[in-house]
Amino acid sequence: MSKLSPLFLLLAACGPVLAENTTELMMPDGSKDMYVGGAFTTRTAAAEGETRPVILRPLLQVQWSNGVFVSANGVLGMNVSEMVGVEYGPQIFASNTRNPTDSWRLRGTHAVSGTLDPGGYFNYYLGDETRLTSNLMYDTSAHGFRSYVGLQKTLHELAPHHTVTLSAGASLASNPVMRELYEVSAAAGGTRDYRPSAGVMAVNAGVNWNWALSSKWLINSSVTGTRLGSGPAGAPFVERRNFITWSSGLAYRF
Repeated sequence: MSKLSPLFLLLAACGPVLAENTTELMMPDGSKDMYVGGAFTTRTAAAEGETRPVILRPLLQVQWSNGVFVSANGVLGMNVSEMVGVEYGPQIFASNTRNPTDSWRLRGTHAVSGTLDPGGYFNYYLGDETRLTSNLMYDTSAHGFRSYVGLQKTLHELAPHHTVTLSAGASLASNPVMRELYEVSAAAGGTRDYRPSAGVMAVNAGVNWNWALSSKWLINSSVTGTRLGSGPAGAPFVERRNFITWSSGLAYRF
């Protein structure tokens, strides 16, 4: 699982105070809600030996008046932009831990350390509810780079008390990251040697739905379809190139 506790320790050190005007910016899922709660979700397991359990995880999305924000998907960042229609700043990403002994399918792969990875993001608004998103991070476990580029569109007028955000994007990785996650060695017990190169890790499209039950409570749900790039899809332990993940939970809104 993602090691989120160091993020919250860093967040506590910031000492920010909530302010009403922070909701003017879209949050990481594309909405303007700030909330905390819990959700049942499926895990993305392409690099975890194809085990896809349903787990309970926290729902958290908050931004403070000084621009600091945190999300339960393992992101801590800060918006330092003073320009209308532009968001940018530093981010810290929490990555997952993996060991070749976690699944028989992972034999011959590399161990992956759960680390805090530094990086930054840049978002550009094409309209009030549409934005281009991007980020770049340095993976301190693999000693390489990851990046993501995408597009988000938020729909507020579909029905009262409902907000829907559509998204699509692609994630990319350098040679060290791709090989740490997907390289297999026959000498180390793998079924065959496999050595992927830098390129597209995955493309995805999804929908996030916030249903306001009251002024304080909401249901947050999401469904994401993913297609792995050729490098990850060719790994001996990957059985499916296309898969769907989902999440649904209850949260208290600020």
